[in-house]
Amino acid sequence: MKITPFYVVLLGTLLAGFSALGNDNPGSGSTAALTPVTHTLRLEEEKVWVKVYQRPGMNLNFVSLHDNENTSAEAAKAYIRAHGGRLVELVHGRGRTVVIRRNGVLHHFDPNRMFTTEGLRHSLKYFHNLSEENLGLASRFASQVGDIIGLEAGKSIISVHNNTPGKLTIHDFKPGEWYGEDTRDVFINPAEDPDDFFFTNSPALFRALKSLRYNAALMIQNPPDRGSLGNLVDNLGGLYVLVEAEHGHLTRQIAMLEDLGRLLGGDSFPTQ
Repeated sequence: MKITPFYVVLLGTLLAGFSALGNDNPGSGSTAALTPVTHTLRLEEEKVWVKVYQRPGMNLNFVSLHDNENTSAEAAKAYIRAHGGRLVELVHGRGRTVVIRRNGVLHHFDPNRMFTTEGLRHSLKYFHNLSEENLGLASRFASQVGDIIGLEAGKSIISVHNNTPGKLTIHDFKPGEWYGEDTRDVFINPAEDPDDFFFTNSPALFRALKSLRYNAALMIQNPPDRGSLGNLVDNLGGLYVLVEAEHGHLTRQIAMLEDLGRLLGGDSFPTQ
C-alpha cells in the first residue's frame, strides 16, 4: 500500500514522541524540566506556594523548608531528574521565615520550628509575634505542610538546607557547642569544608557516612524539642537525614545526595 506524505509526517511525529519519552527515563540522567504540582496555602493575607516535584524511581522524600536556601532545592531536583524521588519545597519570596500577613503587618516564624507546639511558640516569641491567633494560624499551616509532605509513622525524610560560611558548621555539633546537646556522636574530617555535613538519627547511617569520610553528626535519643522537622520525624519513628551545604556548593551537595541515595537504596538504617 502506498503511504501518503500525511502518514509519513504522522509516523515521524509518533516516533519522535516515543523517543522523547525514552529520553526522559528517570534513571538516565535526564535534564528534562520537572513540572511541580503546586498547593497554595494562606496565612491571612499571605500566600505560600508548596511545590511538589516528583518522578518515579528512587523512593526518597526530600523537603526544602527555607525559601532562601536555593542551592539545596536545586540539588534535590537534580537528583530527582537523574534517579527519581519527591521534593516538597516552600516558595513565598520572604527568605528564611514564613510570615502571617494581617492588615499589611508581617508576623514571622521559622518553618523549621513549626512542627511542635513548643517549637512554634518559641519561634513566634523569638520574632516578637507570639499570640494565640498567630499560634493557631501557624499550627494549621504546619499541619497542612505536613499533610503534603505525607508525614506518618516510620517515614524517612531528607531535609535539605544551606548555610553561609561560619554561620552553621559541623563544629556546632561538638560537646558544649550550639547543637552539642542534640548530638551523641560527631565525626569531623579536617579535609572537608565544615559547612558541608550530615545530621541523622540513625547510628548505622552515621557510621556509613563516617566511613565515606563525610562530616556527620548523630542525633541523641529524645532530642530537645526545637519544633524541627527532625523532631517530628524522630518522634514518629522514621529515619531523618539533614543534608547541609554552603550556599553555592551545588556540585558538592549533589554528590552528597548521590552517595546518600546509594546508601539508602541498598540498606536499611534503623533509627536506634
